[in-house]
Amino acid sequence: MRLFYRYLSVVLLGILTQATQCEDEPEEPPYVMSDDNVPQDFFLTTISTAFFQENIVGYGWKWKESRRIDKEGRGVSYDASTLTDYIPDDLYFGTDSMTVFVYKQDCNERRTDSYVYDATDNRVLSHAIDYMQLTYATSYGISFIERHGDSYYHNYYEPMLPYELNARWNGSKPAKP
Repeated sequence: MRLFYRYLSVVLLGILTQATQCEDEPEEPPYVMSDDNVPQDFFLTTISTAFFQENIVGYGWKWKESRRIDKEGRGVSYDASTLTDYIPDDLYFGTDSMTVFVYKQDCNERRTDSYVYDATDNRVLSHAIDYMQLTYATSYGISFIERHGDSYYHNYYEPMLPYELNARWNGSKPAKP
């Protein structure tokens, strides 16, 4: 019987040791840089126009996280609270126009402009944001590679609740052209 308890304690200790060991997270694959130095998601899949219309249009999307993409195509963590060169925005896609909610210190603004969704490369073509490529989309969140100024960012968004979207509309004024 003592032999059984010794064996059991060794097995439990082994299980506990394995369960508490930390493995390094696998390195995220780099973005693929095009000939024009535009980053493309390594795992990009086609997101159809029908899916875009059904799951993204008509909803507000609040910014959750950003990763700056460096010149070598690596995603680098980005903290919007400490850096001021890029301030993330929230988004709303209507049937033929998109609204970008811009947060500034003096007032909150919203820019609305027409857009076209091109499903061949998941691009949203609009003057509201220079470059937008949809990389991921579910009812739980979306992500875009976006260009702001001279830098590219991989931005992640989650759906807004109706009261949050109303607050964005009511708490901002149209941007001056």
